[in-house]
Amino acid sequence: MAIPGILMRLVEPRDATQPLSDSAVAPVTPCPNIEATQTFEANDSEQPSRNTVYYLSDISPILSTSSKYDEDVRAHSSALASISWVVCSYINGRDASDPTRAQSSVHILPITPVAGSILVANGSTPRPDKEQDYHDWYDQEHGEKLTHVPGWNAARRYKLEKVYGDVETANFYGLNYYDEKNGLGGPEWKAGVTDWTMRIRSNAAKPNIRRVWKAVDTRTL
Repeated sequence: MAIPGILMRLVEPRDATQPLSDSAVAPVTPCPNIEATQTFEANDSEQPSRNTVYYLSDISPILSTSSKYDEDVRAHSSALASISWVVCSYINGRDASDPTRAQSSVHILPITPVAGSILVANGSTPRPDKEQDYHDWYDQEHGEKLTHVPGWNAARRYKLEKVYGDVETANFYGLNYYDEKNGLGGPEWKAGVTDWTMRIRSNAAKPNIRRVWKAVDTRTL
């Protein structure tokens, strides 16, 4: 059975003052089964500074072998100081058309993130005995609260399946897409921090990973 999911290709240029080729930033076909591609630059001054998200109809071919990742490294290591692949399976998502319900059947975004729009990627690693509480919190409370933040467009949740390269990872990821002008940091966003949220944080096996990205290019195949 096919396993839908994403490949996040995280890279750092060797020389930030020099422009990178499109193929180094976002190879068109680094792996099979690509349905859409979104390219982002860091909007938070952290590294890696580039993130290309590939939506895949099936991540299975890149779970069992590193051959495609190895090809990527050989082709682009002269321009890139680091290349990492984070491969995740799809859990569920929410869309602006029906934000109150988390759905497991829709994988590809119904909207096209435009240049300048924002992706907030949160990585969480709950303790093993607290994973169900984490999922319940996200699906029953937190995910729905984020939909009230002005400029919110869509959300997708993922489970880490494989990592290639040297990059910090989390067991689960929540990706939320916003307009360039949005309410992040505002009252609606702050309202998402509840007692349940604080319990989830206290039950984490390690600190969350939060990255903020700005869209620079999108391709749908």
